[in-house]
Amino acid sequence: MPAAARPSSAVIRDFAHLSRADVDLAGGKGANLGELTAAGLPVPGGFVVCAPTYAAFLDANGLRERIGELLDGLDVDDTAALDRRSAEVRAAIGEAPLPAAIAAAIEEAYADLASDDDPAPPVAVRSSATAEDTATASFAGMNETYLNVRESAAVTDAVRRCWASLFGGRTVFYRAQRGLPQAEMEIAVVVQRQIAATRAGVMFTIDPASGREDRLVIEGSFGLGETVVSGAVSPDRYVVAKRTLAPLAREVRRKELIVEPAAVGGTVERDARPEEAEAPVLDDREIRLLADLGRRIESHYGAPQDTEWAFDGDGQAWILQSRPVTAVGGAPAPGRPAAGDGRGPVLLRGLGAAPGSAAGRVRVAGDRDAASELAAGEVLVAHMTAPDWVPLMRRAAAIVTDAGGMTCHAAIVARELGIPCVVGTSTATADLHDGDPVTVDAGAGVVRAGAEPASAPPRAAPGASPPAAAPPVTGTRVLLNLSEPSRARAAAALPVDGVGLLRAELMILEALDGTHPRRLIDAGRGGEVTDRLAAALTTFASAFAPRPVTY
Repeated sequence: MPAAARPSSAVIRDFAHLSRADVDLAGGKGANLGELTAAGLPVPGGFVVCAPTYAAFLDANGLRERIGELLDGLDVDDTAALDRRSAEVRAAIGEAPLPAAIAAAIEEAYADLASDDDPAPPVAVRSSATAEDTATASFAGMNETYLNVRESAAVTDAVRRCWASLFGGRTVFYRAQRGLPQAEMEIAVVVQRQIAATRAGVMFTIDPASGREDRLVIEGSFGLGETVVSGAVSPDRYVVAKRTLAPLAREVRRKELIVEPAAVGGTVERDARPEEAEAPVLDDREIRLLADLGRRIESHYGAPQDTEWAFDGDGQAWILQSRPVTAVGGAPAPGRPAAGDGRGPVLLRGLGAAPGSAAGRVRVAGDRDAASELAAGEVLVAHMTAPDWVPLMRRAAAIVTDAGGMTCHAAIVARELGIPCVVGTSTATADLHDGDPVTVDAGAGVVRAGAEPASAPPRAAPGASPPAAAPPVTGTRVLLNLSEPSRARAAAALPVDGVGLLRAELMILEALDGTHPRRLIDAGRGGEVTDRLAAALTTFASAFAPRPVTY
């Protein structure tokens, strides 16, 4: 059946029949790929195995009740119990039979991607949870992706493994910490043509460290983009003026690892040749080309975006994903003393990837088991972090890595958690030692010897929260745009005059724990929707009182 004949299917939906309004059907990744396709961006084709398909699979096997039994009341801070229960859920999903109609629909959609020249085309199979890649949560690297998958049976198996990844220990922990549901969370799966990328990476349409909106930041390396998003390499970094597309800064770094598609499926890693490792990933024309695409994407969405890009062997640029930026830093405070002005000597330099400074004793972790020994308030030092480290990363006063760039796992998670982070130092795990007192100053991108007072954001007092300082003198009032009740207290402590725009979409997402309001209303729970939204509005009003909040 041709792809165009499936616009209304609840099992399979092609990118051409999706938009950003379809998050409840296609998840964050799938909805955004549909939106980018409709906007005329160069997106590799594909389809989404929709969230109702996953729900039908659970219901056919009675798995939703089993998941609730295993996860309800689970203490996610008990790492051993978390790992054990999540493994039991994944095993149950792996053992349950796949209904024949679902398997046939996936195989038929995959066959539509084939051609006479390539009857088993390579695809990337990517999880797309319904609360993933939204403005409230990134789920950075937590749900699984399988690259260069070939043959219909392998695609179907990868879809099932993506469903199971919704219950990895790190993902269960993350949902619990953000107040998201466990058994009721739904997931779609993206199946997208695999680009044989010669170069790939990420692009922010805002500087995520400083928060400057007049710049774009591009990071990239050779081969597939896996090395960049995982932090396996310290990527090249290019800063671009958004208005003129002129390159403002270049950092060409040594990129020692390349991930490439394997001929039989999957991927292979190889060491970069010396001339590859030191070569720049992009030239000026390619920088401008990507920056122009980034500017178009931001204009289309009307908000800063975190995108993934790739160049194929013919030099064609592709956009593989776009998502809202979930957290950004702020510019260093004026008058901050320079490194070394009465402070400890600088031990390491890197890229300040999450703002702030914090002090603590070093804990060097070579793997997750070693990281589990991290005590609250210590500085986590690692070659790189991985998604299953998230429950442990929350304990850290700061994070320092050998490798990685602005969009590596450590950077994204640190920004979401509000933990100072310096990445790409190259030698942190060799130069720092367990128990050493250090200060991580992410604003300056350095690690200094000795413990210094941390720079922490002002905390809101209980109850009504007047501004922590006098607002700057301006010709107009200084008002915030807000959307998330969980951030109301911290925002209210800023020197602002109130909220000029309280946006409904993200407030609803957080207040209803990621559930679509129509689903609750159809289930006869309309009163609950009203009560939850009223509580969310009250959170904003009480935090800012007596300052105005405009909804």
